[in-house]
Formats: sequence, structure tokens, C-alpha cells
Amino acid sequence: MRSVSVMMTRAATAAVLMVGALRLEAQVPTVQQVYDKYATAVGGRDAWAKVSGRTEKGTTDVTFAGISGSYERHSALPNKMRMIIDLGVVKIDQGFDGEKGWADQGQGLQRMPADQEQRLAEGGQLGDAFLDPSRLAKAAVEGKETFDGSEAYKLSVTTKGGQESVEYFDVATGLRLGSIVKSPTGEQKVTYRDYKDFEGKKIATKVIQTNAQGDIVINIQIVEFKVPDASLFKAPAGLP
Repeated sequence: MRSVSVMMTRAATAAVLMVGALRLEAQVPTVQQVYDKYATAVGGRDAWAKVSGRTEKGTTDVTFAGISGSYERHSALPNKMRMIIDLGVVKIDQGFDGEKGWADQGQGLQRMPADQEQRLAEGGQLGDAFLDPSRLAKAAVEGKETFDGSEAYKLSVTTKGGQESVEYFDVATGLRLGSIVKSPTGEQKVTYRDYKDFEGKKIATKVIQTNAQGDIVINIQIVEFKVPDASLFKAPAGLP
């Protein structure tokens, strides 16, 4: 009788655990569902599909150094980028012409690190590609976690180029709250706050990049959805 009782207890325990697991699974959406809600939250895929160029302007605060300056970033399909941050004491100029990337942080022109070039080469920052999880090699919803004070779905993501990151999406609103990007030199945390509407599309107007030294805060004030002048993406002469 005792053995039967033990077996029944074990069976009941297993059933309880199974029901609990099924309930937990039911509470966690699929990757596609997370991205669908994100797409709706930022204005819809149809609105973003029309975007082939974008310019942002605002300010940058380097909190750990106590300095501030101007910020501008230009993007064009399929993967071109130019960013200029003028802090007065130093001017940071980074760009990617579709094949090569460069960076000048006041110490002379240099080739952009390979992992950063790879991320930019993959594109996905314009149009509606960033709302489509099929562009990723792997993605999985790992559960819920608190990020920047809000309950978020935590997704582990790997791009087709091999870049690994963790993404956080607000459970309530669907908006992307932040990410932790992994690279050979370590991890960088990025937090997205203060989403605002620009021409029917929502964009985070405060982007906080956290590194070992402290925070760099980008405050976006102006957003224009047009293709920037091609000369902005021309690689400087002498780039290796």
C-alpha cells in the first residue's frame, strides 16, 4: 500500500508541476507576438516600410565627464550611416558607406572595429526590417524580467552575422525598453526612454548608453524622414 501511495503522490506532484509549467508557457508570448505588439506600438509596419532615410538631431550628455554637445545622425537604405557628436573639446565622427566604416574621435581617422562594421553591414535600422524577427538567425523569449523599472519580456537574439544580444520589450506597451549587446570587448547596455510621435511613428527620444565609465545620454529633439545627401556617407580619403 505504501508503494502505491508514494506512486500516487509522485504522480500528483508531477501533474501539479506540469500544470504550472503549462500556465507559465501560456503567459509568455512567442517571438512573433512580441514583435507584432512592438510594431503596433511604434506606428505599424506599413508606416515604417515607407522610410528609406532618416535624420536625427539633438544633444549628447557625457555624464561621467560633465560635458555636453550637439548630436546628429543620418541613415539611408540599405545600411549607410553617419553620426557626428561635437562636444567642443572633442568632435566624434563615425560613418559607414555600405562597405567600410570609419571613426575619428579627435585622435585621427581610424577604421571602425570589425564587430561594429558587421552590425552596420547587416542593416535593419530603416524601413520595417527592424520589426521583422525573420531577419534574425535565432530568437527566443526567455521569460519576464524587470528592466528600467518596468516588467519586460526578455529575448535572447542572434543576428545572421553572429551578433548576440538580449532585448527587452515592455509587457504593457510593447515598446522596446533596451538591449544588452555582446561584443569581443565586453557588453554594452542601451536603454530607450521617452517615446514620442514623429510623423505617425514613435521613436525613443532619450537613449542611454552605459559602459564601464558611466552613461552617455543622447536626447533626440528633431527627426526627419527623408534620404540625406549622399555626400554624408562618402568615406574619407585615406581610409584603410
